[in-house]
Amino acid sequence: MKIEEIKMPKFLLAEEPQDRVFKYIYSPHYLSLVLIIPEEIATVTLNKNNLNKPRKTYHYESEVFELVLVQNNVEATGGAMSPVISETEFLDEAWEWYAEYLRWEDNNIDNETKSNLN
Repeated sequence: MKIEEIKMPKFLLAEEPQDRVFKYIYSPHYLSLVLIIPEEIATVTLNKNNLNKPRKTYHYESEVFELVLVQNNVEATGGAMSPVISETEFLDEAWEWYAEYLRWEDNNIDNETKSNLN
């Protein structure tokens, strides 16, 4: 039996079961929540509170995503479980993690569509 150390992941993917349009990236290390807005699927009007939150636009192949830091504890928690970083660096790291997930998802979907009979 192999013994493995369980490590807290830096990022987790989350979604509301009733509303599968939006996904979130949660960071236990920074106690922060990022809203992922797929611009092709949804037009979002942010309320006054969320309008001023840190955000950044990213591209994956032909898709465009807006990431909004809706729960922001990056500066308050940096250094405890992860290095001190800026909000922009945090969004970039969250995006890199999510883009890697999208690549993994694309590869698995592509592999599942191939026939096992041939």
